[in-house]
Amino acid sequence: MRTSLRTSIRSGGQDPGGNRQAGGEPGAGSAGLGEIAVWIGTVIACLGLTALLRGGGSDTVPLPRTLVGIPFTAERRAHISLASLLAPAVMTVVIIAVWQDLHIRIRWGPLLVVGYAASVAWTLALASVSGCGGLAAPLGGERGYLSDMAAVGADPLGFLRTYAQHAAAYGYDTRTHPPGLTLLLWALTRLGMGAPSTLGAILTLVGAATVPLVTIAVRSLCHERAARRFVPVLVLAPWAVWLPAADALAATLAAASVTLGVIGSEPGRRLWWAAACGLGIGVATLCGYGIPWLGVAVVAVYFVRRRPLLNVITGACVLVPLSVAALLGFSWPDGLTVARDQVAHAAAHIPGIGSGVPAWVARVPPGLTVVLVACGPTIIRAARRVRLTPGWPFLAGAVPAIGFGMLTGLAAVDPGRSWLPFYCWLLVPALAPDPRPDRPGDMTQAGALPLGLTGVGALSAIVARAFLPGTL
Repeated sequence: MRTSLRTSIRSGGQDPGGNRQAGGEPGAGSAGLGEIAVWIGTVIACLGLTALLRGGGSDTVPLPRTLVGIPFTAERRAHISLASLLAPAVMTVVIIAVWQDLHIRIRWGPLLVVGYAASVAWTLALASVSGCGGLAAPLGGERGYLSDMAAVGADPLGFLRTYAQHAAAYGYDTRTHPPGLTLLLWALTRLGMGAPSTLGAILTLVGAATVPLVTIAVRSLCHERAARRFVPVLVLAPWAVWLPAADALAATLAAASVTLGVIGSEPGRRLWWAAACGLGIGVATLCGYGIPWLGVAVVAVYFVRRRPLLNVITGACVLVPLSVAALLGFSWPDGLTVARDQVAHAAAHIPGIGSGVPAWVARVPPGLTVVLVACGPTIIRAARRVRLTPGWPFLAGAVPAIGFGMLTGLAAVDPGRSWLPFYCWLLVPALAPDPRPDRPGDMTQAGALPLGLTGVGALSAIVARAFLPGTL
């Protein structure tokens, strides 16, 4: 099978019988236009439904910060110039033009390196739209993590032990996440990297690592052609507007953990892969309350590959970091309760949706709007092809995680950043072949390369970065 893949790559994508390019689909262009139209219509419908649900009751459900107003003030206008908008736009065109053949002709290892470098460049260009403070803004201010570095001081264990009791005194980001991200940033500041712009650059470098990590997982569970075609989708992902945030650390930890589980479930792999996967999920869980749902994706992979013993090993190892944290004084369930209370308190001070409908219902339209904006029109193709993809286990973790944040209200105020660990997995089905190959894991076929959808999503990210407050 690998020999047939190499032959297909050398022949520029032709299948062994000399037929049309593997993965090419009749009418792919018109289908792309239709999917873009559906995406725009769905975004408008969600915004319209959100507007209809808004009311003047005292008991309100908050709108995500991303959707509250367009603060195009004189100060904001001063930071936005034609040059700052052109930089990411030109980069989008260049990446799309180069990737037409690059994803087929380049070797696997260099492909991962190029994908990572392109993701870093795209994110930095996108951040530059907001001026020099584009990298620093997510960490600063009264709600940012850096406002709580003094609270950690020289006693990180004391901070961990008293976190739940003192959470109300911390900034919004700190009190609505487990203490893991705060402690990681504190460690970086102690190493002399405390400048907000420096930390933002570091977070961008770390967050971009999700591109090669997710690509490796897709290659293992789907096939290499789909993984190669998935790289530009990840590189130009609209959710990069939130990548210079601390949640990028959680996203990378989560992606690394899932990838360890997927690789570890391959035949002949040693059991330490499953143990490393569990430890990684446990550590990531101390950085985000929705991360445990990605464990469902790993369980589904083990189910598909008939490796039930790995569930026991991974599950036991997940408990190790949580147990260590509990011994040091931090109870994860108590932290979750505190986070829900703090989100509810913060939500009372921003515009909201009236109380004519249940709160969990009112949170769905704005939450879906954020997901659609973050994933771009490629999410429509992914939704259409869910039944065609062998990568469905990834959705088994990502979809419930977003639903959990949406329905419980944990991500009500700032879902754009909160859902960073999950967006990448939602788009895996977009590269599924249509029709599905007769043989599972057929490496000679893959879905059409959705560069048009990817480009529109990238351009929408530039607009969001320039005009929407929640992207800062």
